[in-house]
Amino acid sequence: MNLELLESFGQNYPEEFDGSLDCISLALTCTFNRYGTLLAVGCNDGRIVIWDFLTRGIAKIISAHVHPVCSLSWSRSGHKLLSASTDNNVCIWDILTGDCEYKFRFPSPVLKVQFHPRDNNKFLVCPMKYAAVLVEIGGSHKLVPLDQDGDLNIIATFDRRGEFLFTGNGKGKVLVFKADTMDIVATFKIIVGASSVTAIKSIEFARRGDAFLINSSDRIIRIYNAKDVISCGKNGEPEAVQKLQDLVN
Repeated sequence: MNLELLESFGQNYPEEFDGSLDCISLALTCTFNRYGTLLAVGCNDGRIVIWDFLTRGIAKIISAHVHPVCSLSWSRSGHKLLSASTDNNVCIWDILTGDCEYKFRFPSPVLKVQFHPRDNNKFLVCPMKYAAVLVEIGGSHKLVPLDQDGDLNIIATFDRRGEFLFTGNGKGKVLVFKADTMDIVATFKIIVGASSVTAIKSIEFARRGDAFLINSSDRIIRIYNAKDVISCGKNGEPEAVQKLQDLVN
């Protein structure tokens, strides 16, 4: 939050909270379903707790992994939940029954998983120190191309409709691929100051519109327009629509 945008009587921190949820274990990651009615919480003991956010009660507890849960993703229908853990496993769960429908094992801990926004049979996996992988359930998989060999600190995400894949690396470079062909359609680099670069930590898209944000290690959140980025093409220089800087030391 920029202090310049605050009213003179405002504070640069939240002054009240809506409530709290007493989780059984230490919560590490959480995500709402598409409708905001269910909240999935991944815990440090490997369990997944499903909260009914309307009643603020626990709807289901799934003993998912033997190591901490580090990433969760809901399917578009809300019937499936994708989970990843530091035990190198990625699982797809049926929410109603709590059963594991599919389990995939990767060569390293998984940093992030994401269901395809329009196709529940596809999902994206970002393993640690490996290229991101686009997996089709019951079918093949594709490796998301790297900018350079040995470029291993990769974070990737689908755009809002699943047409494009956006990836970021530890050198501040963003690559945009067509999700079906893996062809590069746009690239740009985040540069801090005159020449220094900053590592990209996460990329998130808005539920509506074409805006997406990039969180980087320089503690600045940059908001871009996806259409502008794609129209700039390869080695483009799109301007950030807005920048939000963390002023807390």
